Amino acid sequence: MSDVADMVDVVNMVDKAFNRLLLSLLLLTALALYAHANWMTRIWRVDNLSTIIFSAIDDSPDGGKSHAKITKTKDGLELDCQIALGYQWPYCELALRFSDEKNGVDLRAFDSLRLKIRSEGPEPTNQIRVFLRNYNPAYSKAKASATLKPHEIVYDPSKESPTVEFKLNQFAVASWWVQEHPSDSSHVGPELDNVSTISISTGGNVEPGSHKIVLESAEFVGQWIPAASFRLAIISIWMFSIMCYLLWQWKASKEELKQSDRLKAQLHNANEILEMRVNERTRALASSNARLIESLQNLENARHELVENEKNAALGSLVSGIAHELNTPIGNAVLVNSTLIDSTNRLEKALNEKLTKKLLTDFIAETKCGTEILKQNLERTATLIGSFKQLSADQHSGQRRKFPLDEVVNETLMVMAPKLSQTSHDLKVDVDPAIKMDSYPGPLSQIFMNFINNALLHAFEEISHGHMTLVAKLIDNETVEINFTDNGIGIPAPVLRRVFEPFFTTKLGKGGSGLGMHLAHTMVTQIFGGKIEITSVLGEGTRIQLVLPLVAPIMSNNLFKIGVPSDVLSDYYTFLGDRSVLEIVEFSGSHARRDVVEVALFLRTLQLQLPQAKIELCAVDSYANGIDNLRAGLLSALGTSSWKTDLATHQAELIISDAILQEGESIVGIYTAPSNTLAHNCRSLDDFRPLRFVSNSDWSADWHTLKALGVEHCLDVKTWRQMVYMVSAGEVDALLSPFPVGEDLCIELDDCTLTPVPNLTIALHGSRHFAVAKNPRGEMIADKVFPELCRLVNDGSIHRAMHECGFFNATTKDWPVLNEENNPSPHAESANVDSNIDSQ
Repeated sequence: MSDVADMVDVVNMVDKAFNRLLLSLLLLTALALYAHANWMTRIWRVDNLSTIIFSAIDDSPDGGKSHAKITKTKDGLELDCQIALGYQWPYCELALRFSDEKNGVDLRAFDSLRLKIRSEGPEPTNQIRVFLRNYNPAYSKAKASATLKPHEIVYDPSKESPTVEFKLNQFAVASWWVQEHPSDSSHVGPELDNVSTISISTGGNVEPGSHKIVLESAEFVGQWIPAASFRLAIISIWMFSIMCYLLWQWKASKEELKQSDRLKAQLHNANEILEMRVNERTRALASSNARLIESLQNLENARHELVENEKNAALGSLVSGIAHELNTPIGNAVLVNSTLIDSTNRLEKALNEKLTKKLLTDFIAETKCGTEILKQNLERTATLIGSFKQLSADQHSGQRRKFPLDEVVNETLMVMAPKLSQTSHDLKVDVDPAIKMDSYPGPLSQIFMNFINNALLHAFEEISHGHMTLVAKLIDNETVEINFTDNGIGIPAPVLRRVFEPFFTTKLGKGGSGLGMHLAHTMVTQIFGGKIEITSVLGEGTRIQLVLPLVAPIMSNNLFKIGVPSDVLSDYYTFLGDRSVLEIVEFSGSHARRDVVEVALFLRTLQLQLPQAKIELCAVDSYANGIDNLRAGLLSALGTSSWKTDLATHQAELIISDAILQEGESIVGIYTAPSNTLAHNCRSLDDFRPLRFVSNSDWSADWHTLKALGVEHCLDVKTWRQMVYMVSAGEVDALLSPFPVGEDLCIELDDCTLTPVPNLTIALHGSRHFAVAKNPRGEMIADKVFPELCRLVNDGSIHRAMHECGFFNATTKDWPVLNEENNPSPHAESANVDSNIDSQ
């Protein structure tokens, strides 16, 4: 284990180092990016280079009459130009040549050209053209400037700021040059890798007259390190760091795997040794382990057993307390009896020798005194035994009766007296004798015992003289408030939040079972119908407050909890309206469908067969959740039928009725949105399979049928409402649904309307059954209700109800069944039912 700890320390240390490195890299990256953008700018000014050769160029060599000259002033280079007509495109140009043609400058190292130029002329606007001339042997000739590829940009300095900056990628090859100097496609675009000259020229179609261009500055701007190279360097550093970290992680993982293998080997050896020891103890404790395995297999039974043990422990305290209380009067009676025997023996001896008046008088006095003492102690013993019998009966049976509250409190104190006498702590009681209750004295006494035991076990740790109080007072004519307090160490907040949880204790193995306060909470809320609150301040003590009705509620054993899927329950209440379920004789109308009708039939039969039953309808999220609650005993029955395939796997835990719907009777439609022409045009299984369906995998018959038919796309959604929304919105194509009542066969939900694919149905395989829990209430339903439901199936009542709600639909009875070859036809039986309906 030390190797593992060392490895963990190394991993933590390296993780911290990596976090520091990551933070450092982030800071350095941010600093480098800022420095590159602000501190690594490269500026090359060309207009004032000592090696610069500037010249004035005009159109006179081409037969024009324009004339240009250059003057160097304090403001810069000044080009004076007299434009005259004569050449087709008269112009003047200021050329700055900073190298010979073949050894130009590679401007790709720069990003932009920054110019400060003024221009004047006779026109309102005085555009100028700026050229960057590039040499390439592929299209240029030595000492022929006209063959240098010109890259130009045109702008009006008077309409821009004094200094203007152009990106080099804004310069485009002059179209007139491309036309005059055709070249292959590889040299058509801009090239700035060998620029020898920058020229500033008058604009195109310039007006004759005097023009002036003043170049104050021209400078190329770029980065010492190109942005792409700089970013590549940063990315490389990051990639290298990440690779190093991943390499280390790989090595660390490899080492962890080795450590894991070593630990597995150690664990395997330890398991073998442990298994040997377990086998030895198993052979020695076979019977105990068998009982333990049995209790683990039934956790609920184990819990009830522990609760009973807690009650028996209270009864044990009762026996111990009454034995302690009986010890004194019985001991006194034995002592008096011994004294009377001695006196009788002395009198008998005196009769044989010489009986005196004094001796007779003393005997009578001793006898009167002894019999009086004997009477008092025997009466005390009888009283104690009577209290013991009453308290024992209350504790054991939990029966309800009328009693004064102070009587139960005093009897409880009598039981707890021996335990209290073994400590230096005391308990003071203040209970109004006028408080009378009609309740359960046994559980109430046990609650008081649990409070006292809890205080003795937990409250007075390291406290030599603790004090407890039990005070009861009437709140009104119907309610009593009981407060139990102690001045102990108090309860920490995390413990206080869990104090009522079953099996939670801070004294496990030291006398705490974790059931005392849980039982108290359960009895107060479920048996007495009251409230229990506990507050505590560390260092000051704890207060437990009970608020109980003087007359406890009557506990009913006739409550039947019936589970119904939440959407079915909502529709059932709408279908029922203000009617009683016993009044329903016709099952058509709004929200009538197969599962709603099943709920109505089940509840009506339950009320008729078990009129004393109190029914509570419980919403469940799904059929699967309802079956799980049924298995756990949280529900008495399900109000709707389920597929036998869903119930069969839990047959040992449930009671299942005969079939309500037989194999082949569940015929459903393919429902889609009215606008879905793809689904509406289905006529065969091949058309059907590519559709996108939505269903619920908990509906085993629907889901398995779709899979058996080879449906390629089936989405699993748990609620019917969401399925309808998805089909209506076109997210999926179709769903399977029983046909509703009515000739149009439409399904309407909220603002959604679905219509069936015409002349096509699907048969769902399997039968449907009701199910109940395997408990007394479930068995009552199985004994009384299931036979009556079977009779309703046999006499056609359930079939008539299914016709009325549309589940057996006369409109679709002649529609072909898509999977008919695997399904027995239900139409013959449906026809018989139709004839029965007509005859009735």
